[in-house]
Amino acid sequence: MNERNFPQKRKSSVNPEEGWRSEVEKFLGKDFVQRVLNFHDLEIEEFKDFNNKIQKFVEDIANNITTSSLRKIYDLIKNSEDASDLVFKLPYMVYMVGKEKDAKREALGKLYIALKDPIENIKDERQVRNIKKFAEALVAYQKLYGGKEER
Repeated sequence: MNERNFPQKRKSSVNPEEGWRSEVEKFLGKDFVQRVLNFHDLEIEEFKDFNNKIQKFVEDIANNITTSSLRKIYDLIKNSEDASDLVFKLPYMVYMVGKEKDAKREALGKLYIALKDPIENIKDERQVRNIKKFAEALVAYQKLYGGKEER
């Protein structure tokens, strides 16, 4: 209690990004950042394995992300010209997560981390192209699993 006998709000020491990252790693693997950055350069067997993980990841979040939300994020990534452009889009993506509630916020948070962590580790333009291809795969599987449409 504070001096006026009002209960004090406790700030949660848990960063939601850490929870989302843990979930992303559960689906995509602890090495997902490197796999995304090298998406089109993976050996065929490694690509097939990662592609199956992407499919399961999207299947998990598909029902809580609208197609239009995913398309907005994909368009931001697809239309980015270089690494710095992608980095500058991160605040807009996190804003999209922050304005949502409950299951939709959690699903968008996982998607945000799956994109943010690789974006923050880009070293060359080839990796920019690989992030775009990864985002394209996310959209493709969202289409397969039929994410919600906004009404």
